[in-house]
Amino acid sequence: MLRANLKNAISEAIRNKFGDIAIPEFSVEIPENPEHGDYATNAALILAHTLKQSPMEIVALLSVELEAKNPELRKIEVVPPGFINFILSDKELLARIEGVLQNPDEWGKSKDGQGKTVMVEYLQLNIAKRPHVGHLRSAVIGDAIKRTLDSQGYHAVSDTHVGDWGTQFGILLWAYKQADKDTKKKIEEDPFSQLEVLYQTANKDENANEFGKAEFAKLEKGDTENRKIWQWMVEISMEKLEESASRLGLLSFDEHKGESSYENDMPAIVTLTLEKGVAKKTEEGAVIVDLENEGLDQAILVKSDGASTYLLRDLATIKYRKEHWNFWKNLYLVDVRQSHHFKQVFRVAELLRFEGVNESEHVEYGFMSLPTGAISTRAGNIISLEAVCDEAIHRAREVIKEKNPDLENANVVAHKVGIGALKYFDLSHNRRSDIIFKWDEALSFEGNTGPYIQYTYARLKSILRKTTDQDVEHSVSNTIGLDSLEHRLVAAGLRLGETIEDALEDFMPNILANYLYNLAKLANEFYHSHPVLQESDPAKKQFRLSLISLVALTLAKGLSLLGIDAPEEM
Repeated sequence: MLRANLKNAISEAIRNKFGDIAIPEFSVEIPENPEHGDYATNAALILAHTLKQSPMEIVALLSVELEAKNPELRKIEVVPPGFINFILSDKELLARIEGVLQNPDEWGKSKDGQGKTVMVEYLQLNIAKRPHVGHLRSAVIGDAIKRTLDSQGYHAVSDTHVGDWGTQFGILLWAYKQADKDTKKKIEEDPFSQLEVLYQTANKDENANEFGKAEFAKLEKGDTENRKIWQWMVEISMEKLEESASRLGLLSFDEHKGESSYENDMPAIVTLTLEKGVAKKTEEGAVIVDLENEGLDQAILVKSDGASTYLLRDLATIKYRKEHWNFWKNLYLVDVRQSHHFKQVFRVAELLRFEGVNESEHVEYGFMSLPTGAISTRAGNIISLEAVCDEAIHRAREVIKEKNPDLENANVVAHKVGIGALKYFDLSHNRRSDIIFKWDEALSFEGNTGPYIQYTYARLKSILRKTTDQDVEHSVSNTIGLDSLEHRLVAAGLRLGETIEDALEDFMPNILANYLYNLAKLANEFYHSHPVLQESDPAKKQFRLSLISLVALTLAKGLSLLGIDAPEEM
């Protein structure tokens, strides 16, 4: 990795010039202005405090040492008040292109995570409710994180943590038991959508919540009738939920454990909290942990009617995952509205001295809404995920029909482009940002979009299809001089590994998405200004074909980590 090597070289130069000192953390970053080089470091500014010297004095010493010991650096520039800019040698870049193309299957991969298990919980669909556009964020962000972790050697274990327990299912049970014959017949004919309608209708009754609580309490205590109805709802729902995940092209889940899976584990946790004095039982019979002094309110484990809460079920989940998977990290891809809930969960788990609580993390994402307001199944203000996918594919098909009417397998490509557009729209945003879902923005085929990157990839592959095996030998002459754009494109194409590292540091897929967009922009600038197949100089032609191969490979690998297909023709 270019950046890692440079960081090591800087650390070695510091030790050589200043002895065996504790080297503080310094950055090596890509300058915003490409004229300032391939990388820049603030090492001298950081060292100034430790060494009690001026940054420019430190820079002068370091630059001399770095120039003497690192021939892969073509130029080192000292910039006030104490930065060092680096330009890599063309020879170094050319050698690295050859290394990547000779082993393309390994490009972007590493073994950094070997021996470490990471739990990734995402999607969290509820039974008897159709997935809607609001579920898109958790689905695609979680899937991208899992794919990226896998590429770095981690054992990433995914779990949907299906919502199949709680008062909302009590409301459904109450409504179903009250339904007339005609309503029940409609549900039998189309159970998935009609159960959702039933739930929406039931919530118009001002007493629905109280009735729901009572029915769920009966379910949790083993009521035969409620168990039978609930089990039927779970079975028909799971079929549809798996279809939705497949439609989005998500990786298969390693676990499909619903909240109800922890039913038998919860009583022991309640007993433990009472025995340790972590929780107390109220006069009404509820079991609570008082966290008000910590600004976290009262954490309710058991309601006064004896029913369990999300908090108790999440405590059981941490315990199970640590015992069963011995995770290194335990990630919850859940929207930001649940931040308070997870703070309570982790604090109670900490008080109980649960193993794994310090490795558990709420990876929150911003709220997705519609132009008309918040998404709510209860209020019926939703766009189903199925409808979103259908519309995306339809729009992609119309664009393809207009731009390339003779394209073979147009329907297959339309699916890849449409679903890719949806995913990229989400993943290109900082996950913490709120998003207003708008069709025109989500499915645009211009600017910073998935289709733009896919089209760039297809354009590069079309050049490579016109060459022979002899043309692309992946053996690049190291005597070629690169112009400014060629140099920038090679350097950018070689940064996949460090971009993945940055994206995983705080689980931010947008870092990878935006890297791919900027690489595609550079590639299109190169495409329009530099002849490839028409280049008369054989060595130059060979280099440019290899450069295109590198960029195409990098785009395909990066898109794959985001869960997006890269069609070779569009």
